[in-house]
Amino acid sequence: MNSKVDLHMHSRASDGSDWIPGLLRKIQKLGIRTFALTDHDTIKGVQRMEKIVPDGIRFIRGIELSCKTEVAKCHILGYNYDLKQKEFLDFVAEAYGVRINKTHNRLRYMEEEFGFRFTAEEKEAQLKNPGKLQLKLLLEKKLRQLHPGAEPVDIFATYFKKLPSGRVDAARAIRAIKNAGGIAVWAHPLGGTGEKRLTQEQFAAQLQTLKEAGIAGLECYYSEYTAEESEMLRQAAAEQGLRISGGSDYHGRNKKHLHLGMLNKDDAIVTEDKLSVLKLLG
Repeated sequence: MNSKVDLHMHSRASDGSDWIPGLLRKIQKLGIRTFALTDHDTIKGVQRMEKIVPDGIRFIRGIELSCKTEVAKCHILGYNYDLKQKEFLDFVAEAYGVRINKTHNRLRYMEEEFGFRFTAEEKEAQLKNPGKLQLKLLLEKKLRQLHPGAEPVDIFATYFKKLPSGRVDAARAIRAIKNAGGIAVWAHPLGGTGEKRLTQEQFAAQLQTLKEAGIAGLECYYSEYTAEESEMLRQAAAEQGLRISGGSDYHGRNKKHLHLGMLNKDDAIVTEDKLSVLKLLG
């Protein structure tokens, strides 16, 4: 089953596995009527997608920015921004540069500290499309080569604790989105795929921080969240006067258990009328 709306997905432009035309074909095959492409720290996929989306499908420009506050790390989704607004474009370029530098530093760290060896082609591939999932797959492969038969480990928790987070300031991200005429939404507010869930105290503190920065909505419907978690987030959005959004966080084969239009862990259909953020997106 799939919902006919999905406001959070990734393509090959960041860390998804689908090229833009192939992703659009899947969207059409599933009958999804409204969607946003939200690649990490880049709008390259959006620029390609909006040229080929046919009439009858509502396409919303999106982006997912890797951010941090004094409380914790977070991801901020931006929708319906002006593609020509200079401040926004400069900020996206900065965020993408941070992502490139983080990937480069991680590769160098693994070589210098742990004896990993990467070919020029492997490095080029990582830096061309920098993303956590691609890097994870490469490092797991290298780890198996170095230590055959060793038990699997959490790559990022094991090796990268001492490295800086490599994220942009959330308040600046929200401001850049708003100044470009866009809408800012807190992505997977309780934690994304494979991440430890925030405690109620952490969630409340982060929500207050992001609301003060100008966040407009919460991603209450998310592929990894139960009905109870979604209900808690909907109540929080209502109490804070925030809009409700929802998305699958689809990455293709890089997150095989998630599919387009999957807006909750039970894979129940979520209709467009439940996503009040759409009223702000024209």
